[in-house]
Amino acid sequence: MLFFSRSKILMICGAVLLGLLLAIPNVLSEKSRDSLPGAFQRTINLGLDLQGGAHMLLEVDLSSIVNQALVNERTAINDVLRRADDRPRTEFVRVDDETILARMRTKEDADKAMPLLQSLSQPIDPSQIGSAKTTRVIRETEKNIRVEITDENIEYIRKQTIQKSIGVLGRRIDPNGNLELILAPEGDRRILLQVPGAQNIDEIKERINQSANLSFHLVNEKDSGNEQAMLIAMAPPHRVSAGDKYFPYSESNGQRGGVIVQERTRITGDCLKNSSGGPHPDGAGAVVNFSFNVACAREFGTMTARNINKRFAVVLDGEVITAPNIRSAITGGSGYIEGGFTMTSARDLSLLLNAGALPAKLTIVEERTVDPSLGADSIRAGKVASGIGLLGVAFFMWLSYGLRFGTIANLALGTNIVLIAGALSLFGSTLTLPGIAGIILTIGMAVDANVLIFERIREETYNGKTPINAIETGYKRSLAPILDANITTMIAAVTLYFVGSGPVRGFAVTLAIGIVMSVFTAVIFARLLTATWLRGKRPKTLPI
Repeated sequence: MLFFSRSKILMICGAVLLGLLLAIPNVLSEKSRDSLPGAFQRTINLGLDLQGGAHMLLEVDLSSIVNQALVNERTAINDVLRRADDRPRTEFVRVDDETILARMRTKEDADKAMPLLQSLSQPIDPSQIGSAKTTRVIRETEKNIRVEITDENIEYIRKQTIQKSIGVLGRRIDPNGNLELILAPEGDRRILLQVPGAQNIDEIKERINQSANLSFHLVNEKDSGNEQAMLIAMAPPHRVSAGDKYFPYSESNGQRGGVIVQERTRITGDCLKNSSGGPHPDGAGAVVNFSFNVACAREFGTMTARNINKRFAVVLDGEVITAPNIRSAITGGSGYIEGGFTMTSARDLSLLLNAGALPAKLTIVEERTVDPSLGADSIRAGKVASGIGLLGVAFFMWLSYGLRFGTIANLALGTNIVLIAGALSLFGSTLTLPGIAGIILTIGMAVDANVLIFERIREETYNGKTPINAIETGYKRSLAPILDANITTMIAAVTLYFVGSGPVRGFAVTLAIGIVMSVFTAVIFARLLTATWLRGKRPKTLPI
C-alpha cells in the first residue's frame, strides 16, 4: 500500500497538476484566458441565481397545431379518395368545428369511402400493442362522414410539440451549447426558459418570436398574372382557387403585393441539411446558402426540371422572400436564397433554419430580468462560508492528529477543492447556489476518509505495531469502509441528478464530483504524501 512506482507517482502528480491548470483560468482575467490553449480557457459557468440573466415563461399555441393536424388529415383524405381504384365522388371535404366533414354525392359513394377513411386511422405508437388510434371515423348520415382526431392523439401531439419546441429553442438560443440554458416543461402548455448571463434580451425574444417555417411553392402563374384574381386574393380573407394560397411579399423583398402559389409542397424546412449566410455571388448584398437531404434534393430536382421558365416562391413565416424563375433543373440539391439580406440578417436566418422551425407559436406570458448584484451577494456569502468551513476543518485536523498528519489531511483537502474546480471547468458545468452548497458540504465530507484512516493508524499504533506496519494496515483496512460510505453517497447524488432538474442537478453534479475527488485525494494522494514523509523521516514513533 505504501510502495509507489515512478510511473504511479508521475500519474498522480500529473493528475493534480492538470486539475490545477484547469482551475487556474477561473481566477484569471478574460484577456489572460484568451492567450491560453483552448481546453484551458474554460471556466465554471455561473447559474442564473449567481450571474443574473433572463427568466421567461413561454406558452405554446396548441390550437394552431391541432388546426394544422386537421388540415393535414383533410389533405390525406383527399389523396386517398383521389387515388382509389373505384373512386368515390365527393361534394366537399372541409374542416368543420375541429373535425373534418366529408360529404359524398350518394350513399354508395359513402359506402366506398368508409373503409378508405378508416384505413387512414393508424396506431399512435405502433410499437405498443393496443395503442390508441390517430382518428375516429363516424358515419353521421347516408352521405356525411365525420373524421375526428382522438383525444389520445391530441395529447400525443401536445407532448411532441412541447418537446420539439424545447429542442428548437435550445439550438436557436445556444447553438454552441455553452450557455447552460434551463429549458423545461411547465404544466401542460408552458415552457420555462432561463438564460444565465443574458445581455441582449431583445435578441432572445426575436429568436423566440420567429417561427422560421420555410417552404418552396410553385407559383400559380395564371392567377398571379390576373389583376382581378390578385385583387380578390390580396383583400382579406384572401380568397383563392381550391388548392392555392396567397402569400404577401416580405419587406426585405422590396416588392408590393404578393403571389398566389400552389399550397401543396413537399419541400419544407425539414428538407434542409445545412444552411449558412454568405456573400452574394454577384457581389451585392448577402444570400443564405442551403443544401437539401438526399430525398428532398431528388424531389426538388424533379420539380424544377418539370417547371422550367416558371416561378417558384420561397416562403418564410407566411411571407415571400423571393420568387425567381426556374432557368434550368436544379439537381445538385443545393442553392441560395436571395432577398435583400445583409450579412448579419443572412447569418441570423441560417441559424434559425439550422435550428429548425418551431412547431407552434410561442407567447411570452412572463418575463423577468435577474439582477447580477443578487448573485454577487450570494457568491460573496458562499466564499465566506467556504473559507470559514475550510479553516474550521483545517484547525480540527491539526488539533486532532498533530502537525504532520493534520498537514497531510489539509493538503489533501486543498487539492480536493482545486480538483473539483478543475473538473467543473473541464465539463463546463454551471454553478448555482445549491452547487455552492454541494461544494461546502464536500469540504466537510472530504476529511471523512482521512479521519477513518488516521483513527485506524492510531489504533494499530496503540496495539504496538511499528510506524510502517501501522500506516500500511491503516490504509489497507480503511479502504472498504471508505468506499462503502462514498458509494452510498454517490448513489444518492446520481438519483438526484436523474430525478431532479435545474439547481437540484447542479447540487448533484458538484456533490458527485466532490465524492470522486475526495476518494482520490484521501486514498491515493494523501497516501503518497504519507509514504514520502515516512521514507524521508523514518520515525521511531508516529506523532498522531
